Amino acid sequence: MLSIEFYVTHGGTAPAEEWLEQLPLASQQKFAALFVRMGDTGKIWNERKFKHLTGTDHIFEFKVKADRVLCFFFVGKRLILTHGFRKPGDKTPKSEIERAEVCKRAFEQGGRT
Repeated sequence: MLSIEFYVTHGGTAPAEEWLEQLPLASQQKFAALFVRMGDTGKIWNERKFKHLTGTDHIFEFKVKADRVLCFFFVGKRLILTHGFRKPGDKTPKSEIERAEVCKRAFEQGGRT
């Protein structure tokens, strides 16, 4: 249904992939299960696991406890994972949202950051 892909920078790094790899195995497995479900069905109804970030340029987040992976949808049934972080409080930091939006704009223009 959907292709789940890592955003890759000009330098050839994939921030989301690198961040996920440093997580404990149990957290990696939980994120992997969410990615598989999204890829297979194209949706996750549970907003405690996946949701649109209000007030953003179509940025979404996968959630496992306080850990987040931000992403956006792209033409051709593609979901692009930009980066991950540990959420420090109740609100997703504006800097993390802006980082994902920069990646999205660069990706849409055929480039990388």
